[in-house]
Amino acid sequence: MTVTLESLNAATLASQRDLHTAGFWNEGSRLTRTDVFWCSYPLITSPNASGLFYHGTGWLDSILGFIAGHIFIPRWSLSMPRGKNDSLRDIVRHEYGHAVAHHYPMLIQRSERFRETFGGDYNAFEHSRAGEHDEFVSKYAQTDPAEDFAETFMMNLKHRGTLPSKFKNPTIKRKWRFILDLGKIVRTGESKW
Repeated sequence: MTVTLESLNAATLASQRDLHTAGFWNEGSRLTRTDVFWCSYPLITSPNASGLFYHGTGWLDSILGFIAGHIFIPRWSLSMPRGKNDSLRDIVRHEYGHAVAHHYPMLIQRSERFRETFGGDYNAFEHSRAGEHDEFVSKYAQTDPAEDFAETFMMNLKHRGTLPSKFKNPTIKRKWRFILDLGKIVRTGESKW
């Protein structure tokens, strides 16, 4: 996959409009602190990644110039997007999901509601319910709770908050409701449930 600076700028602006509509992008939102950077080289520490939100935990990434709290999209990656219908805009939306988790830790990373909804801690290395395929919006979401959240977040933005009929099961409905409620809280300027 090859990404031009122009296509990344267009995807970023469109994603920010989606975020605004959902309540995540406004004057008081911490999310506006996140910039999207275009890298002319693949993400060396994650060569198959189509994008990366850097939380600031890897020393090698810091040496390579990644800045905590920001999104990095490589000019090219060694893999195709996660799904056959994924677009660059979907990748940016997904990475903004990780940015929300970074900027609102009390709502996600330190939240019992998150753990109950997504089946584990945000930083868990695997998903406790990965075998329950119908409980996820994508195969990639089964990886761990953080990716489950980011994929559900991306789908919610993509479908403008309306749950597609193919996802209407109780577990995905609960995750979808979490994202909708999260947008309402961020919109009001709150940072905890």
